[in-house]
Amino acid sequence: MRLELESLSKSFGDQTVLEDLTLDLADVRSLALIGPSGGGKSTLLRLVAGLDRPDSGTLRLNGEPVPFDDEPALLRYRRTIGTVFQAFNLFPHLTALENIVLPLEKAHGHSRADARCIALAELDRFRLAAHAHKKPGQLSGGQRQRVALVRALAIKPRLLLFDEPTSALDPEMTAEVLDAIRALSEEGRDFLLITHEMSFARAVADHVAFLAIGKILETGPAEAVFEHPQTPACRAFLERILHF
Repeated sequence: MRLELESLSKSFGDQTVLEDLTLDLADVRSLALIGPSGGGKSTLLRLVAGLDRPDSGTLRLNGEPVPFDDEPALLRYRRTIGTVFQAFNLFPHLTALENIVLPLEKAHGHSRADARCIALAELDRFRLAAHAHKKPGQLSGGQRQRVALVRALAIKPRLLLFDEPTSALDPEMTAEVLDAIRALSEEGRDFLLITHEMSFARAVADHVAFLAIGKILETGPAEAVFEHPQTPACRAFLERILHF
C-alpha cells in the first residue's frame, strides 16, 4: 500500500490530537503505529478508516484522496476498509454468524445465501465454525475478537485496521488473536496495527511509525526502529516498554 499524509490535523474542542502530520510511505505492507497512550494513534486510524474527518490536510491511500467532503463517496470508501476495534463491537443479540452476514447483506449487497456461505467459510478458516450459532455472550474474549476479525475480512477489504485488538484479553486469548493476525501477515495482507505488544509489532510489521504528543516523531523499517531508534522520545519509550 501507499499511505500519504499532508499537513493532517485534528482537534476535539480545545485539544489538538494530531498536529500537521506529513508522511509518505510507499510499498509498505504492514504498518505498526506505536507510542504512548494519548499520542494520537487511534485518531489517525479513524481518519484512515474514514470514520472521522480531519480539520485540515489531506490523506491518500494508494494514490487516491480519502473523500472526506463527499458523504456518498466517503461511505463507499468506508466499505472498502475492514476495522477491528479493541471492544469487539459485535451485536450482542445476534449470533456470530449473523454478525458477519448482516454487513455483507445490508452494506455490501450480497444475497443472504451468498453472505452465509462467505461467513461460514471464514469462520471455519479461523476455527470458529463450531461457534457460529452462539451469541457473543457465549464466547470467550478471544473468540469474540476473532469473530470481529472474520467480519472485517469477509468484506474483502483493501486495507485492514487493528486498534489495540488484544488490550481487553488475557494472555491465552491474546495469543489466539495474535496468531490470527500473524497468519494474515504471512498471506501478505495490507494492514495498520496499533498495539502495545512490541515484540509482536516487530515480528509482523515491516514499517513502524512512532506517534507522541500528536506528531509522528519517527518512522522507519521495523527492525531499524526497534534496534536503533533515532529520536530521544522513541528511544525512551522503547526502553521503558521493553525494560521487562
